Amino acid sequence: MIYVATLTHSPERCWAREKNEEKAEEWIETMESKAEQFGVEVHGAYVTPNEHTFYFVLETDEFESVAGFLGPPLLEDHDAKIAPVTSFRSALDATRAE
Repeated sequence: MIYVATLTHSPERCWAREKNEEKAEEWIETMESKAEQFGVEVHGAYVTPNEHTFYFVLETDEFESVAGFLGPPLLEDHDAKIAPVTSFRSALDATRAE
């Protein structure tokens, strides 16, 4: 299943701030190993710095894997919306099957 995770933070908790740079650097350096640990395939990881928002496109079989992957420190400093998504074609095909 594919999930889109949208994580927002306040300017005070921004990882671009000097006091948080170490946390951001560590996250970037360990993202691949964390994904492997939790069985998550990262299709994309993006940031809109001026909006203080991170976006992840993730694939895994279980929601708990997404939570583990994003867990501390990301989910400590961010509010998250995590939604399972499907392609337009799959959604259309599913409605036709009903």
